[in-house]
Amino acid sequence: MKKYKRKNCACYIGALVFILISTIFAVVLQFFKGDVLDYAIVGDAGVTLKYAALLIGFILGEVLFYYFYKRLGAKFSVGCTRLLKHDIFESILRLSYVAYKEKQQGEYVAKYVGEADMINSRYFRMLPLFWEIILKIIFVSFALFLLKWQIALITLFLLTTPLYIPKLIEKRLQKAQTEYLKALEENLAKVNDRLAGFEIIKNFSIERQVLLKFDESNAQCMDKLLRDTVLGATAQLITTLISYLSYFTVLACSALLVLSGEFSAGDFFVAIGMIDQLSYPLISLAEIIRQLIAVRPTCAEMERFVSQDNRGADMKSLACIEKEICYDGVSFGYTEGRPILKDFNFTAKMGKKYLIRGRSGCGKTTAVNLLLRYYDVTSGKITVDGAPITEYGSTYSAITVVRQEAVLFHDTLRNNLTMYESVSDEKLIKTLKNLGLDRFADSRSPDTVITENGANLSGGEKKRICLARALLRDTDVLILDEPLANLDESTAKTIEDLILSVSGKILLVVSHQFSKEKLCSFDNVISLGAQ
Repeated sequence: MKKYKRKNCACYIGALVFILISTIFAVVLQFFKGDVLDYAIVGDAGVTLKYAALLIGFILGEVLFYYFYKRLGAKFSVGCTRLLKHDIFESILRLSYVAYKEKQQGEYVAKYVGEADMINSRYFRMLPLFWEIILKIIFVSFALFLLKWQIALITLFLLTTPLYIPKLIEKRLQKAQTEYLKALEENLAKVNDRLAGFEIIKNFSIERQVLLKFDESNAQCMDKLLRDTVLGATAQLITTLISYLSYFTVLACSALLVLSGEFSAGDFFVAIGMIDQLSYPLISLAEIIRQLIAVRPTCAEMERFVSQDNRGADMKSLACIEKEICYDGVSFGYTEGRPILKDFNFTAKMGKKYLIRGRSGCGKTTAVNLLLRYYDVTSGKITVDGAPITEYGSTYSAITVVRQEAVLFHDTLRNNLTMYESVSDEKLIKTLKNLGLDRFADSRSPDTVITENGANLSGGEKKRICLARALLRDTDVLILDEPLANLDESTAKTIEDLILSVSGKILLVVSHQFSKEKLCSFDNVISLGAQ
């Protein structure tokens, strides 16, 4: 967390300066209260008014500088959280596709929302507050020593007793919070998983069953939250009771000093004001320490996550393919002893079209994923223009892949097509027309908003837009993984013709649905497994 504090240190230091000034005003005005009372008792109206005016001035000064402190403190915590959330999202994007799929999407959402917000509320926001209270304790204690050193010692001894409570239950606090965050991640992952299948839920009319499953998961999560909250409340209760007992003890000692003639009425008033200034901060300090202790494992885990290594990040990226891709005796299996591909040989040359077909589970998509560097081959090798593919950490720059599921973002058609690169409207419109998307082929349509995952488009339109996006990128290799899935016969034939019109690159089509009469349009048809 140090780097976030460092990048927002100007706000942090500014907040501390303002709270320092505000605290000085708050302490000094306590003495003015006593002076106003003493001079009012003796009937000196002029001096009483003078000190009353000073009192009002210092009150306004305290309030004004405290406002500036709160503003800069908020700016500090928000700035730190903004950078933290940036690093979380960046760390997710740095993951390889395989590493990303090791967790459910809801777990990443929980880290971005739940953990980041908890670090904000229990760490970043607590830091300025911690120093606010420390400064107040120092200045008020010094003022009490100026007033009466015996009262100062008694006050500090009694009122600091509650500070030890959080340390005594440190491990229980940390365990309770860690268990809650884990339960939250699991709950969000399940919610995200269910919502992803919303249509199936409605189609099968299983809303009640899904709700029962949710209630079970949510109850477990809330039980962990309740335990964390109750533990904190218990510590706070013990702290508060001890603090009030200490407060009344000091109050009694001050009253005895008045009765013995060592304190004037004004001194007693000042002492009580100082004790008020000190007791609440000490109670708050115990809670702040509890929060900082509890959130420590979460901060450590977050630091590990945002600084995690990415396999292949330091390796060079494949920029282009000039001649060919070659699979030479490639074997691969997800589990040892159970190969999906076995002794697979295949050469794809630039400018040619290839169809890889076979039954489900025969390794068609796996062969593509090996080319994308998602996995390393078990045996054999894959080469690009004669160089082993293992020399490259990524092949994305030279390859565009379009999967079976049409993925579209909730954004404009233009941004879905260009992926935020600069492409002229003329080129966009021409590509859309070539792919039969005439209703979008005008100057206004590229700014049409596509709803989440293309819900406002037909299945065929989504497929064509994804194909248009791939063609606009214009890489040396275009991979289409099951491009005809979930399409009616008429739309599928149209998509087939569009696919076969692609030229000037290596075209790899993975499909078991291509029309037999069009197979001759491919330069080679590779069959995997039994047909």
